[in-house]
Amino acid sequence: MPGQNASKGGPGDHADARPLLCGHSNSWDAAIAFVRHTSSGAHTYGRMFLISYGQFNDVVRQENARDVPGAIVVPPYDELAHGDHWQIDGYRLYGRFIKTGVEDGHPVLTLTATQDNFAVGKPSEAYVKTIAAGLEEAYPCIRKSEILDYVGKTEGIRGLIQPDTLAGWIMAR
Repeated sequence: MPGQNASKGGPGDHADARPLLCGHSNSWDAAIAFVRHTSSGAHTYGRMFLISYGQFNDVVRQENARDVPGAIVVPPYDELAHGDHWQIDGYRLYGRFIKTGVEDGHPVLTLTATQDNFAVGKPSEAYVKTIAAGLEEAYPCIRKSEILDYVGKTEGIRGLIQPDTLAGWIMAR
């Protein structure tokens, strides 16, 4: 997270992390995606952006429906660079950070659920299509069938959305 106005996007995988859909977003009127840290060697597709400390603070505030600009709520940069996880008190949804690695000397952080006991729930069609579009954009070589397989195994989709319905949402894009 260097520089005042750093911005660089690209694919970023999270090892030892597993996606799940839970909680409820008023914006999507359905469950939303989080990452759960595991020790099982699970794999989560993601997207990395090289952003400044201030930009990261703004993202955290925005994802938690807080005004931007606003007070600094994320831990100091040195803590982010040297620790491995943090929690922000008072943030119900996206108030936990997990460091998933280091890229070019910068900490790779993911923002995820504050608690582990959110009820698993199914996402909206629009949310699933947004996830599929993001995977296609970040991973141009990924086939739709791979996206369908990956998304179909996700907790919150598996067993809650019929496979033929899910295939229609992803394959018809």
